[in-house]
Amino acid sequence: MMIFTRLSKASSTSSALALAMILGATGTAATVALEQPAFAQKKKKDDKADAKKYSDGFIAVYQPLSEQVNGGAPDWTAIKAQRPAIVAAIETDDDRMVAGNLIYSIGTNLEDRALQQEGVELMLASGKVAPESLGQYNLLAGQLAYNADEYAKARTYLMKAVELGATQSQPEGLIAESYFTEENYKAGLDYLATAIAAREAAGEEINEQWVRRGLQMAYNNQMKTELNDFAQLFIKHFPSQQNWGEVVAITAYGGGWQNPEILDLMRLARDADALRDERMYADYIDSADYRRLPGEVAAVINEGYTKGTLKRTDSYVSEIFGMATDRAATDRNDLKGILTGARGAADLKTVMTGADLALSYGDYAAAEALYTKALGLAGVDTNLANTRLGIALLEQGKSAEAIETFNAVTGQRAAIANLWAIYAEQQGGM
Repeated sequence: MMIFTRLSKASSTSSALALAMILGATGTAATVALEQPAFAQKKKKDDKADAKKYSDGFIAVYQPLSEQVNGGAPDWTAIKAQRPAIVAAIETDDDRMVAGNLIYSIGTNLEDRALQQEGVELMLASGKVAPESLGQYNLLAGQLAYNADEYAKARTYLMKAVELGATQSQPEGLIAESYFTEENYKAGLDYLATAIAAREAAGEEINEQWVRRGLQMAYNNQMKTELNDFAQLFIKHFPSQQNWGEVVAITAYGGGWQNPEILDLMRLARDADALRDERMYADYIDSADYRRLPGEVAAVINEGYTKGTLKRTDSYVSEIFGMATDRAATDRNDLKGILTGARGAADLKTVMTGADLALSYGDYAAAEALYTKALGLAGVDTNLANTRLGIALLEQGKSAEAIETFNAVTGQRAAIANLWAIYAEQQGGM
């Protein structure tokens, strides 16, 4: 399917995977010069409460390295060799903060992501990161952990970043990806859906790649409920002729449907001018069945010929077209009598036959009346009747009534009715 040819792990989260050197941008990538008043000069009586506290052992190890870094043209490989001594000398949180800063600087200059991650984690563990920068530090720590295949750790940092509002690179997508990489598809899809709902509630723009990724993962792993949910999200936020075709195809081919359901899905694609290929036309033709709804089958085939999607040289389609056209001529001659009989009938089969024919031939007012009548008869398939009543209402321009009717559909058919309801909202400008 077309929707999946454009998807890949890289495209779904590439903005998050590109490591933003946040610490460098905020001026903390260079080593910090230790504040002298706390240990090397005569202590002032009016020391502030927030004076830095460095241990003597740490100062002895760190100070020469700091001078090398800040003196120009440092030998980063030689400085890296002192990393174990730096870590071993840490005693206070201030030690930890500047040690993390130095180790991060080593990692940045040597393009060593493991050292970058160690440095950021040390700084976060120190409790000395400025409150306004905590979100960015957690974001970077999460990105580095993800690239180190430490997915649970990555989620901890990334979720904290989201909580703190550091969402400029949309880390929610990377969080979901961490679940997918662990093959925990349910958790990943649930998280994506929650993130999308939060953005909807806040009136914020929805990331199309999140929705496409959710569709892909649900489809690939045969998760029908999630597939339907993401299909609805996709077409709600990104409606277009092409996307309607993709969503109908994805829903139809997600499995578990019988011909009556396939028919109402293909009707939606036709209404949206989104019957995009021979397979969709074939499924429409087969599910409508020229023996039951010959007029609709003939009309659909004729549209396929006109658009060039169906080939007149296809003998099977040509044969069906001929038989459907012949039957439709007879049906049209009998249609008035059939509808009159259905209006006066008390049995469900006669009423539903009349309603289905009326819908098929575009007599939507008659279809509305007959489906409404059927809903009052014993044994009616309420969900099927309401789906088709909604279609009849929509085709008459009664968008609000159609949406209310579609929303009354429950069970398996709810996925189909929900798509029709979204379409009705878009058609009605709601």
